[in-house]
Amino acid sequence: MFKMSRKEAFRRCKALLKYGLVLLVCYWVVDFYIEWEEAAERRAIYQKEQGDCSKKLAGMEQVPIPGGSLLDRSRIPGFYFGSNLRSDGSCIADTLEGSFWWTGSELRTEYEMSGIEKPSSWGYFRLAARLYTRKERTEPHRMGYRHADWPDDLIVVLKNYPGLELWLDAPPPHFKNNFSVIRFVMRDWRRHDGTPRTINCYGLNYPSDKIQAAGLGRLDLLKFNKEQLENLDFGELQTYCTVELYSFDFAGGVGRIGLDTSSLRGASDAIKFISEYLSRSIITGK
Repeated sequence: MFKMSRKEAFRRCKALLKYGLVLLVCYWVVDFYIEWEEAAERRAIYQKEQGDCSKKLAGMEQVPIPGGSLLDRSRIPGFYFGSNLRSDGSCIADTLEGSFWWTGSELRTEYEMSGIEKPSSWGYFRLAARLYTRKERTEPHRMGYRHADWPDDLIVVLKNYPGLELWLDAPPPHFKNNFSVIRFVMRDWRRHDGTPRTINCYGLNYPSDKIQAAGLGRLDLLKFNKEQLENLDFGELQTYCTVELYSFDFAGGVGRIGLDTSSLRGASDAIKFISEYLSRSIITGK
């Protein structure tokens, strides 16, 4: 009977293990390559279908959006909308982008004013919206300010920015106003439950050299008394502000609006007009 030494047995087991690992790695590489090829093929098919979806919507005047409503493209010339091929095969528009100029009394689109010099007093607003059919709501709003009213002694009416107020957390100057001095409340356009919408000027947290020189950054505003805040004026100084999704909606969805401090004058009216402008492009009941 053939006998194998322990050393020889160990050597053979080691060789088998080595070749087994090589075979396993080869199998893994081949399997990975096959999966990668199949994934690449699926991506190519998906990209083609998405491209076909975009072309299809580009040829339509009334584009379907989630929830069953339609977006009338003839009412928003020059706007970009993103297409999405859903799992059920339907092709819809789910995002919308565009820009506006506010003259102080009326709203004009970037497309309409292309190539025309705009006065420095005009406000500029950039929109990025998520499209879907909105339903009437009755429940309280869950984000942003959750108060329909605020103590009068903590409200600062901004004389240079009609329709905008500061709702402070403590009589100024006070460190508790750390966030409320850069959050501008739109007094005359509230949500369905009466809570206010806001414009957040986060750029004041990181002011430019010009704003620092003017003494209008967040840390400077924290030192202002009520009278100084009432007379706040950024002039043409620019730093970014944002209207978040929870503060802007229209008949066809919600959106985020970008502006800067030089556009705050008249912003309360302009943002409400943007909502009405977009709502007129939505056809419901189909």
